[in-house]
Amino acid sequence: MAEQVSKTKVKTEEMPVFNQQPQQEQRVDPRAEAWGAQNRWFGTDTAMTYTAFDIHNKLEAEGYDPQSDEYYAEIDKRIRLEFPHKFATTTDKVKETTKPVQQVAAATRSTKTGRKTISLTPSEVAIAKKLGVSLEDYAKQKKHMKEV
Repeated sequence: MAEQVSKTKVKTEEMPVFNQQPQQEQRVDPRAEAWGAQNRWFGTDTAMTYTAFDIHNKLEAEGYDPQSDEYYAEIDKRIRLEFPHKFATTTDKVKETTKPVQQVAAATRSTKTGRKTISLTPSEVAIAKKLGVSLEDYAKQKKHMKEV
């Protein structure tokens, strides 16, 4: 009978106890809750959340007061440095996708005065006559080809 009692004691000692009273609840700083609500990534983006906790530990080690404005400004600054692409505005994204085109001024200035004339070489005149095309039409075609 003594063996049975010792066996039951061993079995009850090995079983985990689930009905323990919870330890004292930690009070969450209202500023921390407000900051978490403001930063929607906190708690949903694992990498950013862990980085924020790491930054928090570093700031405390550096002597920042976790309830000060400087603390929150510094944590925001450092998280933006770590994840700049997560904080890019839509105008920044447009700038990244559309590369600026370098515009170069012409080497010489052209003044557009009066009428433009097209000169035909003697061989062009001969070709126009052979084809039976008027010199005016041939010149228009030549002008069009220069513009293309």
